[in-house]
Amino acid sequence: MRIDETGLIQDYEELEKQLKEVFKERSSILRQLTKTSRELDGIKVNLQSLKNGEQSAKTDVQKLLELGQKQREEMKTLQEALQNQLKETSEKAEKHQATINFLKTEVERKSKMIRDLQNE
Repeated sequence: MRIDETGLIQDYEELEKQLKEVFKERSSILRQLTKTSRELDGIKVNLQSLKNGEQSAKTDVQKLLELGQKQREEMKTLQEALQNQLKETSEKAEKHQATINFLKTEVERKSKMIRDLQNE
């Protein structure tokens, strides 16, 4: 049994050619996988950033809602205080008016008494 060296060399050359092609494809696939991996990492970072931004926005909205509630409560307290002051001022004004009316009546009565005494 004689080995055909020419055929064997051609087989090795063909095998070597196929191996080079396979390694070339493998390298290309690895480069593409690396690129895809980097892109996925970028997407992951962007998603995390969006998630953090969303959380930050939710926190900001919550703070604004709390601030609005606090301001409403402060305005209600201020309104009650102003209503109390207005009520007290109205009561004082009524008392002053009653005092003025009383004094006016007294002045008129005493003036009449003086006129009556002068006319006698």
